[in-house]
Amino acid sequence: MFKKKMRLVTLVLAMVLILSQVVVLAENAENLVVEIAGEGVKTELKLTLADLKAMPKEAQINDEYIYNSKSGQKTVSVKGVSLAYVLKEKAGVTAKNAEAIFETSDGYPVDPQTLEDIFNEDLKFVLAYEIDGKATDNIVVYRKLKEPGEFGTVYKMVVKITVGKPIEATGEKEPKTEEVKDIVFTDITEEYKFAATAIEELAKKGIINGVGNGKYAPEKEFTRAEFCKVMVETLGYDKVQYTSKFTDVKANDWFAPYVQAAVETGLFKGYTDGTFKPNQTITRQEIAKVVGRGAVIAEVVPQAKLEKFVMGKSKYQDKDLVPNWAEHEVAWLESQGVFADIATEKFEPTKVINRAEAAVIVYNALFK
Repeated sequence: MFKKKMRLVTLVLAMVLILSQVVVLAENAENLVVEIAGEGVKTELKLTLADLKAMPKEAQINDEYIYNSKSGQKTVSVKGVSLAYVLKEKAGVTAKNAEAIFETSDGYPVDPQTLEDIFNEDLKFVLAYEIDGKATDNIVVYRKLKEPGEFGTVYKMVVKITVGKPIEATGEKEPKTEEVKDIVFTDITEEYKFAATAIEELAKKGIINGVGNGKYAPEKEFTRAEFCKVMVETLGYDKVQYTSKFTDVKANDWFAPYVQAAVETGLFKGYTDGTFKPNQTITRQEIAKVVGRGAVIAEVVPQAKLEKFVMGKSKYQDKDLVPNWAEHEVAWLESQGVFADIATEKFEPTKVINRAEAAVIVYNALFK
């Protein structure tokens, strides 16, 4: 009898603990804040998800949004609040020719948005609090496509929107273009010219970014965590809440949502000792395996076709050093000329990849 009572008490305590965690998670979600500030606003705001849900009916949006990624077109059902309404009615923004800067909690760079676009009813910028029937665990901004195939219409983990002061018009108004500004890094020396195009194009797409002060650091070695982010962004996957049990990844690590997304989609795997080794550098054979998986996901090459490529036909002098688990991917990437500017006579499978080489491999395999 005593043992039965103890089991019952233990069960009750466990249920109480689970319910308390659910309540805490719900409270944390409701308390997420997006800040509206800057010279272009009359009233600075700090809005929680609860604040957004409580806004009047005319501010609410319930619509489908289409966005594009390398893996194809995706459609999501979104509930949220019109960003135009928040800026005009709540923050007192009156200008139409200023820029709005979206800041994200992970520091990921987002191109400035114009108020002209935000106030454009056809683009329908929305501060989402529910996506596909599920409450968001971070502030996400969606907008409608300007044209088919357009990238960059979803802005995740937004914590602050800064509206600049109005831009005064001078002389005749110049026709607006959709041209993407060139991104120039000052440290792409002659040694790394082979990677210049790849770095520039991936930076334009927001897949890679510099290290500050106009530098890219092409010589810096790439880690598994950093490459998780690159591949998740390349394939257009959403970052997801970290739930894995890797002993060396914490939920509040900047890379945790990317690791979770990469593991769930099969891009990356952990180690048998229960670790992920996020800060471990990534080698040529490892990056080949991951990019090969990405190419299959993005339907660049069918899995069955990929598996027909073997190192027996490779021109690399050290082809016998490529392990069986990476053989098909290395052989296929070699056949596509992905490594042409990186590995010539020898592949050197265990050589660590730097940031310049990583950009070239991703660009050549998934964007050319």
